[in-house]
Amino acid sequence: MLDGQLKFLDFFLNNTIEGKEDEAKKILIKSFADQETTALNLQEFKQLQEQLFPLIKPEKLDEVKVAMAHFSQGLA
Repeated sequence: MLDGQLKFLDFFLNNTIEGKEDEAKKILIKSFADQETTALNLQEFKQLQEQLFPLIKPEKLDEVKVAMAHFSQGLA
């Protein structure tokens, strides 16, 4: 796992609803592993968001959306 991925994972888990951390971690680690073999496209990124956003603390959702939007700028 790359340093940036580790930082994002830590950030994400710190903003995840208590008790949902394992689920979020599994989704993110699978996504990171998939990115090692194929580039993540915008549609896949949107699907990832659909899986992850329900796991975020409601008061942290906007902050996480901003972080993910920044990441998505490099996707085609």
